[in-house]
Amino acid sequence: MKHAYLDIETIYTGTESGQKLFSDFKNHKITVLGVRVVSGDRDEFTQLIHPNITRQALLLLLEGVERIVTYNGRSKPDRMKRSVGFDFPVIEAQLGVMLDEEFEHTDLVPECWSRGLYGGQKKVEQTLGLKRQLPGRDGAWAMEMWKQYSGTGQSKFLRELLIYNKEDVFMLREIELKLEKR
Repeated sequence: MKHAYLDIETIYTGTESGQKLFSDFKNHKITVLGVRVVSGDRDEFTQLIHPNITRQALLLLLEGVERIVTYNGRSKPDRMKRSVGFDFPVIEAQLGVMLDEEFEHTDLVPECWSRGLYGGQKKVEQTLGLKRQLPGRDGAWAMEMWKQYSGTGQSKFLRELLIYNKEDVFMLREIELKLEKR
């Protein structure tokens, strides 16, 4: 079975603040979209970078994928809290494709909740004993890296952001494996 692990980084261009900011999907512009595709012995990782993040490029990356795994990516309300996630609604707003209607989808957030694990991805990783190479970085840091990169053109900021996104994507598989053992 061909699985994809997907995570996005965004920059917020709207005026909302607090919790409303995270539901203002149309004003989150995707800066980096990371996809890891695993099928048998094959394990491929690709990142799309703005302005090359298109519907066509994404669907090409996902060609033949049977299931996508995210952390808080769902566009459909979960059964426990009846809330939607972030990644798929932003992708739908930006690229016009609702991934959890096109593909089987596992959102690790409800999976974690059902096992008594709450919090963002980094907190759940810590609870599960997973260690990051780049601790202490989060979505706000990722937005700042994009701002620095787009403002200065210095590739070091983009490199840091790409490393962060890759670690987010690869940790999805690690969380999934840990949950299978719980």
